[in-house]
Amino acid sequence: MGYIRHPSYYKKFKCIGSDCTDNCCIGWEIDIDENTLAYYQQISGTFGRKLQEKIALPASDSEGNAHFIMDSTERCPFLNDCNLCDIFIHLGEAHLSQICTDHPRFYEWFSDGREEGLGLCCEAAAKLILQNTGYPEWDISYDEETVEAASEDIRLLEQLLFSMRETLFSIIKPETDTPLDSKMNQLYQTALSMQKQYDDILFPFPEAEEPHAEDALNWSLLFWQEDFLSALLDSCLCLEINDAEWRDLLLAAKASLPEIICHRPAFLQYYQQKLYEYDQLLIYFIYRYFMKTLVDDLLLEKVNFALLSVSIIQLLDIFCWLRDDTLTAWQQLCLCKLYSKEIEYNTDNTDFLSGYAITE
Repeated sequence: MGYIRHPSYYKKFKCIGSDCTDNCCIGWEIDIDENTLAYYQQISGTFGRKLQEKIALPASDSEGNAHFIMDSTERCPFLNDCNLCDIFIHLGEAHLSQICTDHPRFYEWFSDGREEGLGLCCEAAAKLILQNTGYPEWDISYDEETVEAASEDIRLLEQLLFSMRETLFSIIKPETDTPLDSKMNQLYQTALSMQKQYDDILFPFPEAEEPHAEDALNWSLLFWQEDFLSALLDSCLCLEINDAEWRDLLLAAKASLPEIICHRPAFLQYYQQKLYEYDQLLIYFIYRYFMKTLVDDLLLEKVNFALLSVSIIQLLDIFCWLRDDTLTAWQQLCLCKLYSKEIEYNTDNTDFLSGYAITE
């Protein structure tokens, strides 16, 4: 019997449907899993014919998935004028494609169970992620189908990484008065030490050799340098961009970097009562990505991605605050959602930022 772990807010999530100002059925290619496709191909009548006409099948020699054919405005053909799903209405929730059922949920499987979470790209989920919940709390249940066969070595690595992740959570600890920049620096230095420890286990150096030692650096101080930020935003502008709003926002922020850097202390004072949001975002990114170290062994990159993500969001927060003389809860939620859609849901973009190094 294996565990199922998720944040305490996970089961509070509910799709708000047509009340959503965005829509996960617009602007995204929606894949159809094989079981759902087989069911759709058996549906008869007018609705069945529409189903079959609006599905693009993969080439016979391709490993790709079937997907819905979006209309000229990038809408799913089954998203009706009320922004509700006609498949849900006609066939029921049980017959949605797997990706439609799961979104914005994500899952990670381990030898003794699995973890679940909510993605930041959905405004209903982002609202839950940003709330002031303090130190992360988990709900844990058990299910016989969550256990996968794994070697003892894999189990030990998993337990080591879970323990390391818990150490990172204890550094973030939203209820402490430690300044955010200090937490950022401590997270980076701790992750640097963890990477060395992890590497020593997997790739021990021969006795005659010594690993290269990296000098401690002030991560936050280096991030908030104009030259670094200018280069970082230029790099982000060269990545694949889904929404023109994202490009416009990056360009405007780049043009305002001197003002953003100069007024950051004033913004942090202005936003003092809501600085916990950055803690919650750090927890989110580390919870979602840290355990992926099991796949590529790049522990430090997972923490670096969390630090960069939260800092970029803060940079955009400051820009909007300077532009509008305020930063509302709705603006913050939309900025987080936009960042997530552009970076998290494009593997190439996520990989690029994960490896984007802070250097002196």
